[in-house]
Amino acid sequence: MDDALNLPLLTWPWMWLLLALASSLLAAHNVEINRQARQEGYRLNFWRASMTSLFWLPLTLLYPWPTDWSFYAAAFFCGVAMIVGFTIQNDLANKHNGRVAILYVPLKAVLVFIIWAILDPVARAHVIDNPLITLGVGVCLTTMVVALAEFRKNDVSLSSLRAVMPIVLLYSLGDIFTRLNLPADSLQERLLVFLFVVAATSSVVSLMIYPFRPKPEVAFYTPKLVKSAFRASLGQMGNQVCFVMALVLAPNPAYASMVMMLTPVWLLVYHRYAGVKDDANPIAGTVVVMAAIILMFLVA
Repeated sequence: MDDALNLPLLTWPWMWLLLALASSLLAAHNVEINRQARQEGYRLNFWRASMTSLFWLPLTLLYPWPTDWSFYAAAFFCGVAMIVGFTIQNDLANKHNGRVAILYVPLKAVLVFIIWAILDPVARAHVIDNPLITLGVGVCLTTMVVALAEFRKNDVSLSSLRAVMPIVLLYSLGDIFTRLNLPADSLQERLLVFLFVVAATSSVVSLMIYPFRPKPEVAFYTPKLVKSAFRASLGQMGNQVCFVMALVLAPNPAYASMVMMLTPVWLLVYHRYAGVKDDANPIAGTVVVMAAIILMFLVA
């Protein structure tokens, strides 16, 4: 560990894990904001994306912008996926307890793990050459998925799973495209530009679908809506920075999503502390935490 501490910060072996843990906490914060605000997802995310892009814009001047078209194609795809996914998530959070909005996480982790093992020779070799570690990761992941299904059974239904499947596919592809276009050795120079393009794309796409917006009778602007979007944008910026960095630095991009499975546990802890009625199963939550700890030791 002493040798590891002498390495540059971004190459510290545990850095991705710390970033993923921070992202899971911020994700819980964002879900709770959405639950409390009770704002319609499309409008909340338009204002959130617009504010986020304005916050990122001056910071993008710190580094030269990349010239490869695939970088912008990946960011554009992530921006479209984000506005579609967030709109679905927020609507689910409004209709149910906030955790139902993040049911996609374990499914996405499985899909990203498989796709990356197919695409990346190093990951594929690691899976083949370390069967016991791969088996341990699979057991931990399966345990976390089952525990999350037991965490609050009325969150898990055929309709809710069907609702999150578009998010699973979009976010999985977004994670893969992000990993391919943000190399670790140029992460510092590319990250802010990437996040700006993602947010700006989400904002523009939101305006393009404005004529087809859900609930057209609801006001597009209210002070409460903008206030909620401002709070959400700050939390989302921190979440995006931590998650994307964890995604890039982790041995497999799926590991970041695996750690994100702790998000509903943080929500349970907060609800118990704040006195919010919550019928989540604490035993299942404990199993998620234990599986996550074992997973961290396996892959760190």
